[in-house]
Amino acid sequence: MSTPGAGHEFPRQEVSWQKRDVLLFANSIGCKADELHFLYELHPNFAVFPTYPLILPFKLTDQEVTDFYARSGGAPIPDVPKFDYRRVVDGQRKLTILKPLPPTSAGKEFELRNKVIGVYDKGKPGTVVETEQTIVEKGTGEVYSRTESSGFFVGQGNWGGPSNVNYAPPENQKPDAVHVVQTTTETAHLYRLNGDYNPLHATPEPGEKMGFGGAIIHGLFSWNSAAHGVLRELGGSDPKNLKEIQARFASPVRPGDKLITEMWRMGSVQDGYDEIRFVTKNDKGKAVLSNVMADRGASTSHCVSSFTRRYGLPYQLSSGLNRRPTLLRAMSYVATDSRSASESEDPWPPHLENSKWVSLKLGNADHYRRFGTFWLRDNCQCSKCIHPHTRQRIVDTFAIPEDISIETLNYGLLGPEIQWSDGHHAHYPFPWLRNNTNDHAPRAKITWELFHRENKSYIPGNVNTFPTFSYVDIMADDGALLNWLDAIYDWGFSFVKGVPVSPESTESLIKRIAFIRNTHYGGFWDFTADLTFKDTAYTTEFLGAHTDNTYFTDPARLQLFHLLSHTDGDGGASLLVDGFRAVSVLRDEHPQDVEVLMATRQPYHSSGNVETCIQPAEQAPVLGHHRDLNRLYQVRWNNYDRAVKNNWSFQEQSEWYTAARHWNEIIRRKDMEIWTQLEPGTALIFDNWRMLHGRSEFTGKRRMCGGYVNNDDFISRYRLLKFGRNQVLRNIGNFRQDLDNPNYYL
Repeated sequence: MSTPGAGHEFPRQEVSWQKRDVLLFANSIGCKADELHFLYELHPNFAVFPTYPLILPFKLTDQEVTDFYARSGGAPIPDVPKFDYRRVVDGQRKLTILKPLPPTSAGKEFELRNKVIGVYDKGKPGTVVETEQTIVEKGTGEVYSRTESSGFFVGQGNWGGPSNVNYAPPENQKPDAVHVVQTTTETAHLYRLNGDYNPLHATPEPGEKMGFGGAIIHGLFSWNSAAHGVLRELGGSDPKNLKEIQARFASPVRPGDKLITEMWRMGSVQDGYDEIRFVTKNDKGKAVLSNVMADRGASTSHCVSSFTRRYGLPYQLSSGLNRRPTLLRAMSYVATDSRSASESEDPWPPHLENSKWVSLKLGNADHYRRFGTFWLRDNCQCSKCIHPHTRQRIVDTFAIPEDISIETLNYGLLGPEIQWSDGHHAHYPFPWLRNNTNDHAPRAKITWELFHRENKSYIPGNVNTFPTFSYVDIMADDGALLNWLDAIYDWGFSFVKGVPVSPESTESLIKRIAFIRNTHYGGFWDFTADLTFKDTAYTTEFLGAHTDNTYFTDPARLQLFHLLSHTDGDGGASLLVDGFRAVSVLRDEHPQDVEVLMATRQPYHSSGNVETCIQPAEQAPVLGHHRDLNRLYQVRWNNYDRAVKNNWSFQEQSEWYTAARHWNEIIRRKDMEIWTQLEPGTALIFDNWRMLHGRSEFTGKRRMCGGYVNNDDFISRYRLLKFGRNQVLRNIGNFRQDLDNPNYYL
């Protein structure tokens, strides 16, 4: 059946390439050093990787970066609306290689011929545009490659089209070959230099608008790297062995995903071709190359939710026994979509039940769940709310109006889009909603009437001076060391003067207490604001009052900083807030808020670096109390690292946000903030279980060093110095409320 625009030919365009272009392509898709014929231009068998023709429609003749959107606008297709190319993703590619490209186009003229096969307008979810592209030598008319492509224009049509079949890999059979590709945060940035400069793969904003949650890797990177894997594992890396390959794109690949391709020889030969099937998934087991409808319930029994392709391998017989592959041919098969028209056209109306919560659809016809309204706004995952590199919160939870409301709610193909009353526009993908339903988990009852341990609080602006000690004395005398630890325990912080301005001396000072704790930041730190680790602390930005290591099951107890240098700028004053004093104020003003912050546990995480995703063994409350002594002993507050909590009722959400807002207001009061400017030669140490710390914004280059000390090691050292070993041993297991009991000092 003919569709609007079918047969329309676009103006022909010249294409060209140099040896450096094909070298870049081979590197960007993962060719290895033992495939030197793809990577070294002087190799006697130097060749273009056979799927390089897919790059030429993007590159054309350019040797400079181009404006993807401006170029993609292109000539209009007759009888078809003009589409927005800022919202297009790859649908499918089928490449047939008729003749290998020469290593360079120099000396010949090549052109791209592009025509429309069909345009399928399916209403709300999207439109499919299918084209055929050929690379032709102008002088002879010889065709080197033919590519059949489809693009999916998100939100500019519907989804449907012809039905095909997927072929599943054999069950319970070990694959004959496996190819693994580990992507990184830089993978897309390298691949785009081939000529595909779509901003979707370079910056998070386009992907957020399309429902991907941020930047994604080019679909054609996955396609080409899989083609490389098949050719390498089954075709001996010989470019002559790859003749045809077809694949559809099932789900986005995100920076850091691992792509795993498993391949099976099926053992049957038809028309000289041996059938090969394989599946490509990410490290979470999700298909990344497949029919886009296969993992949504296909109607054929052969359909699987992973990508499968058939390869034709004609064999030459050697001695009648051994068979050697000489030719690869690949095809993908598409599953039909079993949804009814009524399901695909469901308007998905919003169900606003009151201002405190909203019922949202989870992606299928009649399945709704309720979500707290404030919780939804607080947990938006866009790059304006979550830092795209550190994955920490950058939205100020307590700047969100308490009466935040939904102005408009609309459903797209990938999830609801909400326009909030504070002007923020947010998208919530269906999988994210399903993973974060607000299920209720009962909260333990805890009394707020707890004891405070003995402590002293520094009041900003009064006559108190900072507790300060001498480096020389601490290093030389255990009595001076005990006085220093007493001050840290009583006041929550202290300064050490006369520290030699060197990392070695600073490290020795920390080790005077105990060994330095190793974390994913290393042991002893010596750093500048260069985002070596994806954490806001490694920037020049303002840092609000917080405690460190909320994402550890056992946060570090002590933290020491020593500023080694600050050049070509100013700012960077250090902030301390006494968390125990803040709890006292909160208890005086609204004691029920203390109970809520002790009883309601929150999740935390550290996942900015690709190789790291740290979470505590269990969720933890803001205020930790000792069950035996019924006494406050720990503050755990870091809104930057707070994760999405889903196991709480709407009443608990309301109570916690109210209490946390009150707490946040208290710790930001001017009379709670202790500001000081660090200088080389003076170290600051503080109790991370009590003191919140922060920093003002700064300019220039600062070099800082320091480290963490574990709670158990600090307390062990402190108790032994204060009471002696015999008294400590006599009181093991004793938790009496007694100042002479070493275990009273938590």
